[in-house]
Parts: sequence; structure tokens; C-alpha cells
Amino acid sequence: MPKFPSSIRQKIILGYVLSITVIIVGAIFTYSNLRIIENKIILGNIISELFETTLEIRRFEKNYFLYKEDKDYLEIMQFIDKAKNLITMNRERFEGLVTMPSIYNLGNTLKEYRSLIEEKALLQNDIILEERVREKGRELVTIAENMSDIMRKRIQTLLFRLERFIKISIIFLTVIGVVSGYVVLRTITHPLKLLEESVKKISGGQIKELIPSSSDREIVSLSEAFTRTLKQLDSEHKRFTVQSDKLASLGTMVSGIAHQLNNPLSNISTSCQILIEEVEESDVNTIKEILQEIEGQVERAKTMIYSLLEFSKKKELKNELLPLKDLIEEIIRLMRGDIPTRVELIVNIPEDIYIIADKQRIQQAFLNIIKNAIDAIPDEGKVFISAKEYKDTKTVEIKIQDTGLGIEPEDSKKIFEPFFTTKGHGTGLGLFVTHEIIQEHGGAITMDSVMGQGTTFTIKLPEKEF
Repeated sequence: MPKFPSSIRQKIILGYVLSITVIIVGAIFTYSNLRIIENKIILGNIISELFETTLEIRRFEKNYFLYKEDKDYLEIMQFIDKAKNLITMNRERFEGLVTMPSIYNLGNTLKEYRSLIEEKALLQNDIILEERVREKGRELVTIAENMSDIMRKRIQTLLFRLERFIKISIIFLTVIGVVSGYVVLRTITHPLKLLEESVKKISGGQIKELIPSSSDREIVSLSEAFTRTLKQLDSEHKRFTVQSDKLASLGTMVSGIAHQLNNPLSNISTSCQILIEEVEESDVNTIKEILQEIEGQVERAKTMIYSLLEFSKKKELKNELLPLKDLIEEIIRLMRGDIPTRVELIVNIPEDIYIIADKQRIQQAFLNIIKNAIDAIPDEGKVFISAKEYKDTKTVEIKIQDTGLGIEPEDSKKIFEPFFTTKGHGTGLGLFVTHEIIQEHGGAITMDSVMGQGTTFTIKLPEKEF
């Protein structure tokens, strides 16, 4: 079964070719019929001339029998020769008339008539011979007349057939035109109209993606290009929104850091006062403890300032093609010394899964989540890291699941907010920064937790592009 064209261009070409073919076939058929009619008319004229010649022969035959004059006899012989020449000169045309054997009868009858009229010229008083001449003359006229009638009817039949063909052609071409117009309307105009309506719906916020309204390559290509543009615009919009949110969050962070820094600074100040007042009386161990406390508070303050600086910097992502399994294993190697022996990390990631990401930034995001998963396990437990590739959506889904204590439902809503922590220590910026990094990569992160059973973080990132 022939495959219907999957392109507007191909459909137009097909319609054009079909129309030209129909016109050419119709023109050839009409031209052929006109040529046949032309030949028939020429042959009809010859037969009509033969018929008139036989009538002239009969007319001079009557005069000859009536007046016995030689000139009438000579006229008869001239017209007999004329009829003979017409038959001889147009033998090829007559031979094409396989359904008209009368032409052969006419030739034979003409010969017989000539013999009889010549014999009559010798025997002037032979009445019986005269009657035979008359009878043969009538036969000659009858044959010629029948031939003329048959040819006239054939020409009329051909003209009627041509007229009928022209009428049918007009009807057929009209139907073809209507059908072609309908096909053009359905396959070209209608999809474009639907495309226009979809664009209006997108501009009105009713839909977010342009679905092809036809399987034609041009429509599909246009829809895909429009969808890509929409995604780029949406991505830019999200990027600007994220940056705007960052600026808003930065204000919150500055306020929060001012509050958070107050504690380590107060501790440093208190420790310094104690050290100043008791430096002479205190032993070396006490002084060392106070200095270590100051150092710890300074490190805490430095961590806060570093997180603030990292968040406020606008870095260009250096995206590259990264094998996910190798990336996770490298993170685990880097933090091997911080993983308690009571916690087991289980990695189940296929070798052929790749992501497009900034290596340093995405490692920071995964590291923060894995550290949170480890910290959520108070005793023995496991952390499962798995990944799955979805071809239809071109995404990679990474799950980091722990068997820890879980998170309270009321805390789950604030887990990605800055300075929120359930640990009782730390800056509370780890998951917030992780959330921002995932969004910068065009991905998404969600969290699901059940108290007493553990927490699962699900990250979706764009798949590699070929």
C-alpha cells in the first residue's frame, strides 16, 4: 500500500503531479479523438465524392440510353475512372475500415458496371443488356449511399463520444478541484489554524507546550522550534526569577547572618574576657581550651561568611558530560573519612547514565544531601543511592534514601529554606544551596520523609544530549 506523503511540500507536489497528469491524459485523449474525427471526416468526404460520382454515372447513363450520344458514353467512362482513382488513391484509408467491406464490393461492382457499359456500347439494341446495366448502376449507387450513411453515423458517434468525454472531464476536473481544495484545507490550512489557536492559548497561559496539530514534517518542525523557543524563554524567565529570589533571599540571609554571627562573636568576646582576666592564674590546658573554643567560633563564623559569599556569587556554569556513577563514587571517596562505620553506602547506578552539569557545583549538591542522609542515622543504618534514565522525558532521576529518623511533617515544608536545620548545629544553608544548584541546572529536587523509617531525596536532571 503506497505511503501517504508526510510533508506539506510533498502533498503539494503530489497534487500538482496528479493535476498535470489528469490534464495531460485528457489532452492526449481529446487530441487522439480529434485526429480520428479528422481522418473520418476526410474519409467521409472521399466517400461522399464517390457517392456523387456514382450519381453522375447514373445521370449520364440515362442520357446515353435515351439519346445514344457518344459524349454521354465518354462522360460515363470518365466518372468510372474517377471513381476507380478515388478508390485506388485512398486504398490505405479504406483498408483501415475493417468493418466496411462495402468498399471492396464497390470496386468489384464498378468493374462489372464498366464491362457491361462497354458491351452495351457494342450492342446498342440489346434491351436485356441495358436492363443489366441499369440494375448494376442501381447496385453501385446503393453501395456508395450505404457507405456514406455508415460513415456519417460513425462521425456522429465519435462526436457524441468526444462531447461526452469533455463533459465527464469537466465533471471529473471539478470533483478533483473540490477534493484537492478540501485536502489542502484539511492538511495545510486546518493544521496551521490549529497551530495559530495553540499559540493564542499559550499566550493566554492556558497551555505551556505547543503540540503538533499534524504529522506533516513542516508542522512538526515548526511546533518543535516554537516549543524549543518557549522552553528557552521559560528557562530564561526561571533564571531571572531565581536570581530575583536569590537577591530577596540574600537580604534574608544578611539579616540571618547578622543574628547568627552574634552568638559566635559573643562567645569569642566572652572567651577573650576570661582569658584576659585569668591568663596569669590559668594553666596551659585551660588557656588551650579557651583558645580552641575561640577557634571553633571563628570557624563557625567563617563558614557562615563563606556560604553567604558562595550564594551571592553569580557563576557561569561550566556544563560538561559527566558519567553519573563515577561522579557519585568520587564524592564518596572524598568524604570517606567522614562516613561512620555504622553507616553503609549502597550505590546502584548503571554505567551508561550521563548528565549535563557543572562538576564542582553538582558535586557540592550531592555532597550536601549525602552528608544530611548520614547525619540522619543515629545508630546503624544504610544510605541507598540509585538512578534511573527516562527516555521519553529525557531526564535522569537520582534517589538518595536513608534509613534514619525521618523529618517531622511541619519541618518538611521548610527543609529548603535558608538557616533552617533540624540538627541543632550547622548553618542551615546546605539544603538551601543544594536546591539552588539543582534549579540552576534546569532540574528539580523533592523530599519525602516518614518518621521512624527514613527520608528520600529525589533529584531530576536533564539527560545527556547527542
